[in-house]
Amino acid sequence: MYLILNYNAHKKKQEKYEQAQEKQDIELKANQTIRVKMSKTGEIVAMDINDYLRGVIPAEMPPSYNMEALKAQAVVARTYTYRKIQDRAEGPDADICDNFNHCQAFYTKDKLFEIWRGRGFSEDTIKEYWDKVAQAVNETQGVVITYKGEYIKAYFHASSPEKTEDVSQIWGGQRIDYLVSVESKEFEDYQWRNSTVELSYGDFEQKVVQNVNSRYRINNRGDSPVICINSYTISGRIKDVKIGNDIVSAEKMRTIFGLRSTNFVLKCENNKVIFNVIGYGHGIGMSQVGANYYASQNMSYKDIIKHYYTGVDVIKIN
Repeated sequence: MYLILNYNAHKKKQEKYEQAQEKQDIELKANQTIRVKMSKTGEIVAMDINDYLRGVIPAEMPPSYNMEALKAQAVVARTYTYRKIQDRAEGPDADICDNFNHCQAFYTKDKLFEIWRGRGFSEDTIKEYWDKVAQAVNETQGVVITYKGEYIKAYFHASSPEKTEDVSQIWGGQRIDYLVSVESKEFEDYQWRNSTVELSYGDFEQKVVQNVNSRYRINNRGDSPVICINSYTISGRIKDVKIGNDIVSAEKMRTIFGLRSTNFVLKCENNKVIFNVIGYGHGIGMSQVGANYYASQNMSYKDIIKHYYTGVDVIKIN
């Protein structure tokens, strides 16, 4: 009997929570519908922008992060979305897609809960995370980042220990005043602060042949490959590498060899090519790990944003 009463009390508590959450979500609708293209199916789904942002934030940033970091991510994601819509980057039929390689990662609420349960999170933790995400969206309602009156290109990435990158150093070399290299303090215990990729000389040769130069060969397996750093970027990352007679951009090296960033040290020893990598991501704009660090130091989300995007305004629009 006690178990039945306890179950019923828990069920009523759950229903009350869900009703309150639904009421809050409805009251805080932005009344702006956007069209999201689902990359796996090609389906275009219309949804409220707040529902979209609630699916982006935890897909891109751990919901365990500090609230001010989550708010910064909410504003960055909102600005990124509006800029995509303005530029018509997805063509006439959609405003944005759910592919993080092209736009921003996005999961529905049901999918997020499924992922969190799969990671072993308790129901209380799942509710806590969802409430934090909703709070980050709600408390930054309508807040965006502009530069000289225009939405910025709000690029972000996971981690840049010490410094972010200047956008002029990659992606064609265009200079953008607010995307310059800045200091980035981060927690040293971040999981992917340091990583290593090792390849045998044979595997290294194969990848170079497939992706760079089909005539490339290591003449003797005991000899070191002809590979060296060719130049560095403003922030001290690798800009490009010389492999044989070919100059290969560090961004292409990331893709070919599965490196987490272009900030790496290169070694050839024990018949292996070794990349010791620092940080995670392209290094442009806001570092998420850095945002979490600065939030832990009582920096507001607006100040975090202004730290990573030089000379911008953080404003609220209708």
